[in-house]
Amino acid sequence: MDRVISLLAALVGLIALAAAIVVHTNVDAERQQMATDLAQMRLSIGLTSPQPVVTPAPVGPPADDGTAEALLSLQNRIATLEQVTTNQAAELEAARTALAAISSPPPASPLATAAAEHQPPVPKAVTADGPTSDCIPLGTRFMASAGDSFPICKTKAVVRVSAVENGSATIAGPGPITAGGFGPLEAAGCTVMVFSADSSGYAELRVTCQ
Repeated sequence: MDRVISLLAALVGLIALAAAIVVHTNVDAERQQMATDLAQMRLSIGLTSPQPVVTPAPVGPPADDGTAEALLSLQNRIATLEQVTTNQAAELEAARTALAAISSPPPASPLATAAAEHQPPVPKAVTADGPTSDCIPLGTRFMASAGDSFPICKTKAVVRVSAVENGSATIAGPGPITAGGFGPLEAAGCTVMVFSADSSGYAELRVTCQ
């Protein structure tokens, strides 16, 4: 009994499907016929009436697919890179200017220029082959005792002390010189001055040259 019911249900379904197919086919045929009739009517109307001027439809904006945003981002990035490059170039130029300023000697101040102009001339007794070590600088005070011999730097002058007594010192060339006095040395243009001399055997001397 169940099988009979199943067969009847299947048969009814097949009949309904066939009916639907037939109806669909008829509807499609009618639609095609109507479309054909409309096409013929439009063709007839087009042949008998003037053709209207076709105005092109306005073109809408292109669809936004992200291209415009990407181009704008790229343009901003290029502008940023250009700004960074400009800033780096300016910093490099400033560094070069500072380095050049450090490398070049500073301009002489008016005071230094005036001092250089009024600087005393180099004494004629100064010579290039004079001693530069183990010697007494010209114009410097120094202590000496009997038997000492002191060359004067950058000159041919040599101070040879023969004796030191209370109030005087005996030097080769000028001979005895009292405290506060001076005498010429063997080197031309150079004199020795005795500032003090005492019984301890030491005298304070200074050599100057012209």
